[in-house]
This record gives sequence, structure tokens and C-alpha cells, in this order.
Amino acid sequence: MAKVPGNGLLAQYTGRRFLGTFPCDCCQTRQVSNHTLSMPFKPVSHSTSLATMLFCIALSACATKNIPPVQDASPANEPQPPKDDNTTAELLTSDNFLLNSLLAQKEDWQGVPYRYGGLSTKGVDCSGFVYLTFLSQLNMHVPRTTAELLKEGEPVARNELTVGDLVFFRLSRGNRHVGIYLGDDSFLHASVSNGVMQSSLGNPYWRERYWQARRLVGR
Repeated sequence: MAKVPGNGLLAQYTGRRFLGTFPCDCCQTRQVSNHTLSMPFKPVSHSTSLATMLFCIALSACATKNIPPVQDASPANEPQPPKDDNTTAELLTSDNFLLNSLLAQKEDWQGVPYRYGGLSTKGVDCSGFVYLTFLSQLNMHVPRTTAELLKEGEPVARNELTVGDLVFFRLSRGNRHVGIYLGDDSFLHASVSNGVMQSSLGNPYWRERYWQARRLVGR
């Protein structure tokens, strides 16, 4: 006689058949998944009893839990990234790039004193500042002097100025001055009195001395 596992019930095993109570209570008449199953006890072969036991276990598991269907894992059902709102593209337009470069130059050089012929933070003149700005911020080689800068690029009307254009002034007979337009009627330059600074074309002093503008930056 041997104990057969299954709900703590005892069965007698003769070597060929089970005698007595079947070791799985799911084989009794019971309600499974809204269907009544009646499984009478009778001597069966060892292979048949094992198959019956597995069948009962499967029915019992199905009756106690509803397994949700597997979701489709296709790309169509996966969360989609938000659409590009073009913010990055807008920030990388040519005018914004030029303006950011010029403002960076202003931050680094503001207050550097004016010095005729200078090309360093110890002192710089107006055309020297233009030369250094285009070289360091835009990787462009432009003429070193105001007279030569006047020969470069294309002329631009006062009402058509855009960021990066060069603006020229007549300060006195034979004395010329140059700056870089920043937009909003302002420009960056190395002034004789205050060194590197930002000024307004609307200021009476500069408005009266405004001469011409030229565009060196291709668009």
C-alpha cells in the first residue's frame, strides 16, 4: 500500500490500479466554469488516471481565474513620441545664430577700451573689433580696415538692415566708424569714448552721422 499525493486522501495501489478514493477531489461531481461534470470512480489504468488528473487540474485552474487576452505589441499600439513642434528648428535660423554669436562677443568684450590699431582685450579699434568678431564667431576673414570693409559685400538700405550687417558712420572729415547691426535699431561697436558697447541708431548722435550699410554675411 502506498500514499498517493492529492488533497491528503489515501488510495490503495496494487501495481496496476488505484482502488478506493481517487486522489483528486476535482473528479467528483462539481460545478466547473458553469458546467456540471460528473466523473464516476472506477478502476482505471495508471496512464489513464494520470491524464485524468491533469485534465481536472486544468479545468480547476480555468474556473478560478480569467486570463486577460495578450495585447498586440505591434508598433501601432506602442506610445508614440510627441511630434516635433519645430522649436529647435526655429532657434537655429540664420538670424538667431548670428545674433547669439554677436551677443556672446558682446559679453566677452564689453568695456574693452578703444585703442587705435589694437587687436586684443587690452584695447581695440572699431574695424579691429569687426575683424575679430567675424573671425572668432563666424569663422569669416574680413578686411582689417574701415576703408577696405567699405568695398566688401553688397549695399543695404537703411530700412532693410538685418542682423550681422555692417553699419558705417561719418564722424568728421576723413574719420569713419563701423559697427555690427544687432537688430531692433541697435548695433555693437568699439566706441572711442566708452570702448566696446551696444548703441542705438535712434540716438541723435548716431542718427545724424549714419552713412551707409553693407552685407557681408550670405543668406
